[in-house]
Amino acid sequence: MKNEIKYVSWSNEEKAKMFDEIAEKFYYANFGQLSKTDMELMMFHFYIEKMIEQNKSPNGTIDYNKCSDYLISKELGVTQQRVRNLKVKKQLIYPTDYDWKLAFSTIIKNATYDSDTHKILMNIPDPNLYYEIQNFFDERGNCIDHQLNSKILQMREEYFLALAIEIEEEKNRNQIIKELKKQFKELNKDAKKFDERNIGKNILNLGESGLSIVANIINIFSPGNFVCSFFKKIIL
Repeated sequence: MKNEIKYVSWSNEEKAKMFDEIAEKFYYANFGQLSKTDMELMMFHFYIEKMIEQNKSPNGTIDYNKCSDYLISKELGVTQQRVRNLKVKKQLIYPTDYDWKLAFSTIIKNATYDSDTHKILMNIPDPNLYYEIQNFFDERGNCIDHQLNSKILQMREEYFLALAIEIEEEKNRNQIIKELKKQFKELNKDAKKFDERNIGKNILNLGESGLSIVANIINIFSPGNFVCSFFKKIIL
């Protein structure tokens, strides 16, 4: 390229590979069938994949500050909302496998807690990460408060605990659930009605006793559980 773009750079070999991918869309009796929208999405795919590659740490986490909607919008000359829409489309058409729980662990340090509403509030910089987290809670019948700002994730502390349990290894997760059922029974509740897929709601229904249960089991969680660490530091 005559004028290199600022935030990503490709080797000559990578540029040749990109050209080959574009050529496949034109030179096999399908010339002109690729729409302008599809072409733009392909070019965005090349761009964002390289940007992620250049800003990924050895453990697989991404520096979101260097892949922000703002930086991309400035470089490409489009709105930040257009960038977010392209990120979502790109993941649908050119999916990239990634560990959303690992990605979540890198941004939880920026979460805030409102002791009056018992809600956790945090900024999720990547729309695909937001949808992964939302899907996790939706599948379990848990609730996320939807905001006008699509980057903001807000939820009750009880539902947040469900994520802490989910990221545990199976053996430890089963032990935590067993202890929760025990505590549930000690509060004269029917342990058979304890729904393992909706732990947050179970605890929420206990009212003030719910967090007491959490405090009683907190030491069962593994030391590396980043959500549990957040609970210890901010909530309990």
